[in-house]
Amino acid sequence: MRQSRSSEPLRQGSAATQTPGDPQTSGFHLRSVLDAIPGFVWSALPDGDVEFCNQRWLAYTGMSSDEVIGEELAVAIRPQDKSGFVEKWRAALAQGESFEAEARTRQADGRYRWFLIRAVPLRDAEGGISRWYGSNVDIEDLKQAQDEVLKQTSRLDELFEQTPEAVAVLNADGRIIRINKEFTRMFGYDPHEVLERSVNDLIVPERLAESALEYNRRLKSGDRVEVETVRRPKNGTDVHVSLLAVPVNSASAGQVANYAIYRDITERKRVEERLLESEVRFQAIADTAPVMIWTTGTDGLCNYFSKPWLDFTGRTMQQEVGMGWTEGVHPDDVQGCLDRFLPAFHDRLPFRMEYRLRRADGEYRWVDESGIPRYTPGGEFAGYIGCNIDITDRKSAEEERERLRQVQSELAHINRVTTMGELAASIAHEIKQPISAAHTNAKTCLRWLGRNQPDIKEAREAASRVIQDVIRSSEIISRIRVLFKKGEPEREWVDVNEVIREMISLMRSEAARHTISIRTELAPQLPDVRADRVQLQQVFLNLMLNGIDAIIEGNAAGDLTIKSERNSDCQVLISVSDTGIGLPPEQANKVFDAFFTTKPQGTGMGLSISRSIIESHGGRLWVTGNSDRGATFQFTLPLEKAAAA
Repeated sequence: MRQSRSSEPLRQGSAATQTPGDPQTSGFHLRSVLDAIPGFVWSALPDGDVEFCNQRWLAYTGMSSDEVIGEELAVAIRPQDKSGFVEKWRAALAQGESFEAEARTRQADGRYRWFLIRAVPLRDAEGGISRWYGSNVDIEDLKQAQDEVLKQTSRLDELFEQTPEAVAVLNADGRIIRINKEFTRMFGYDPHEVLERSVNDLIVPERLAESALEYNRRLKSGDRVEVETVRRPKNGTDVHVSLLAVPVNSASAGQVANYAIYRDITERKRVEERLLESEVRFQAIADTAPVMIWTTGTDGLCNYFSKPWLDFTGRTMQQEVGMGWTEGVHPDDVQGCLDRFLPAFHDRLPFRMEYRLRRADGEYRWVDESGIPRYTPGGEFAGYIGCNIDITDRKSAEEERERLRQVQSELAHINRVTTMGELAASIAHEIKQPISAAHTNAKTCLRWLGRNQPDIKEAREAASRVIQDVIRSSEIISRIRVLFKKGEPEREWVDVNEVIREMISLMRSEAARHTISIRTELAPQLPDVRADRVQLQQVFLNLMLNGIDAIIEGNAAGDLTIKSERNSDCQVLISVSDTGIGLPPEQANKVFDAFFTTKPQGTGMGLSISRSIIESHGGRLWVTGNSDRGATFQFTLPLEKAAAA
């Protein structure tokens, strides 16, 4: 507060009236010196009111001498800082001790900057305080730097606490200075329980004490330590850890601290142990399995072969790994193996192939190889695993079956030709009918055209009948030619009822020649079957001719009935029933044996071939005696999904 006081040296006189040696002149010179100082200086009376502020102070605050002289020192202090500042200033005044405080001081533009404000008392001869002299030092840049350091320190502290690894800061002797939260979680110790304690005494099991001391010696020599080891938490249950210990050195003091970082790898170790056990079990199984097993890495190169493989080839693991196994593959098959495996490997797809592999005795054996991609529990591609089976005997059996099939096909063809030979007279009659009709219709056509006034209409109708008769003859000849045809079986969708009608058209003359009626009971909308048409025609030919022969042997007119239906097992059921001499029960199974026949001129092949054809189509052929007279041959054909829908 402004007060009336007697004139003081710093506040009196002017340049015009001051003379050398005068106290006023001394005050003037002192104030000039203070104004010239490159800093903010001021003086205050013993009670703390401002007595003087130099020109730099006034210019900074934008205040005049009249506004500050006689006021409290805190006149330009930021309101938020004023209370604490005033309290400290008054304490210094009361105790007569030096004063120091930090506060934000207002600039002329209204902004605030941090200042370090210091003041010391000036005492008179009696020891009393005559005034205070002080200075304000701008520390804004220093405060900002300190704030940034605090922020950085805070971030480092947060990083230290939040890191997912357990971290302990140790002094040069291995005693704990600081730990983070993960250390507490992993080992169960709170910070107050571990400070200044030896980390080795705290978490190192006794059996590992010597190795822990060796780690300390390595750290003291400036080396880092990176190992997998075991440490013991507070609960006494050992955990596997990955330990990274790094020394911290200074140029002046040498080693000042160590950082010890622990990562819990207990679960990984358990997985590794289980994997090792699994590999041991796999090898035991692979070495005793009746197949040859191999694996590759992610590079496609083989890295393992089972004992059966090595025993089969007579080579060592070292010889086979990588691409060594190809040395045992038949030279003509090597490229084919690679062409099959490499695209599958690139696309991570299963594959299968057959090739010849040299056995230990030098013989090349056919093997069936299959492989599939394998993956880690985490879903990462780990390579391929596969197995090989010796299929040489199977290949030989397949070749033999193919040879027998060819023989059977030849026999079936012979059977068809023989049967057609037996029907030669009937076939000739069947063909002669449409040819005779065509001849008659052609003469009729000429007669209509030869009249004085040609009857074009009648001639055209006669010519149309000629065309129909020729088409009929052509169809009969085509059906006969198909039965004589020799070739490989061809499966297609076949209408069984249509095949039955075709065969009836061929057999009608033969049946009529012996006063035999052919009847049909064909199911409407019967699904098509997947079959070889010619083979089905042969079966019907054999069964129908067999029924006609049985009726002829009975020396009486008779009936041949052909039925088609769909049974409850989702199959097409066909029956060919005759009213002939019948079949003795003891011959019911023998009639399908090759070369068994009851006919003087029979070959005994027709029914045997018919059963083979039906069974090759997935069906069954059998015969039963009728209750009155004759016999019934029945067979089934499976319905596939496309036809059954």
